[in-house]
Amino acid sequence: MPVIKFTESRNISLPKGFRQIRKDDVNKPFSSHDVKMRGYNPGYFYQWSLESDTLVLVKEGSFGYLDGIILLRFIPGKSQPDKMMIEMLSRNFQSGKASSGVGNELLRIAENNIASSLGVKEIIIDAVSSLVDYYTSMGYVKTGKEEYDQYWGNIVYMHKYINNH
Repeated sequence: MPVIKFTESRNISLPKGFRQIRKDDVNKPFSSHDVKMRGYNPGYFYQWSLESDTLVLVKEGSFGYLDGIILLRFIPGKSQPDKMMIEMLSRNFQSGKASSGVGNELLRIAENNIASSLGVKEIIIDAVSSLVDYYTSMGYVKTGKEEYDQYWGNIVYMHKYINNH
């Protein structure tokens, strides 16, 4: 199992094939099915990963591809997070059929390997309206808050409470 250094005093284990984004990922080919996500290449995700409250995970694919990327922010920060926000989640259509189901895998890793091990109580997703049914099927519920974004359209805030031991 790969291990990532989350903070100075905390490491997190991930399943094989999943890891933190690296600088050598920035030029790898990546294209989302969502046209609006296509402007967000691995270079953008790597830059976000340098922010103190952020973690970006990738699923490694075949032939040097990344099958998927997820961007997580921790509230109020990484040292003692109460909440985790899933800001972006995307699979790479350039890696072919192998990327099918990657969004689900990344979401489950965020829940089971990251949030649970950190004691996060709530996961928040600001979902585009076309993905509300998908996130509902994954156990997320609408918070009642919605807003309109000029770029993304209607944004629906959803959340899920995590049962920690």
